[in-house]
Amino acid sequence: MPGREPTPEDGPLFRSAHRRADAIDRAQAGGERRRAWARFVPSALVAVAEGFLRETMIMGAVLFSVIAAVIGATSGDAPWAVGCVAAGVVGCVLVLVAVARHWSFGRQWAVILGVFALQCALMVAFWTTR
Repeated sequence: MPGREPTPEDGPLFRSAHRRADAIDRAQAGGERRRAWARFVPSALVAVAEGFLRETMIMGAVLFSVIAAVIGATSGDAPWAVGCVAAGVVGCVLVLVAVARHWSFGRQWAVILGVFALQCALMVAFWTTR
């Protein structure tokens, strides 16, 4: 999207890379421009890596939520079925709402990691008690 300014959803790494890209545009030709590029490239690579990690964790949190719901639904035990399916649905909804509503960078990461941790703990508890 041309001319798009970073938002709180983008996070500090993306905003830093965006500022450094602006510095390239403002730099004079020669040494100043080479130094601006040398500052931009590492920050851009880190921002891309963080974005890739965040997208992967979003998919992982949703996948773990679905797996937890399926484990509960196929457990044959009513309390486990209700608890796991509820945790799976709530986990999926929370992650999707955080992304769709463009929550801030920190809130998105908190939801993603919280859902991921909850689903892991739920699956471990299920497997250790059954």
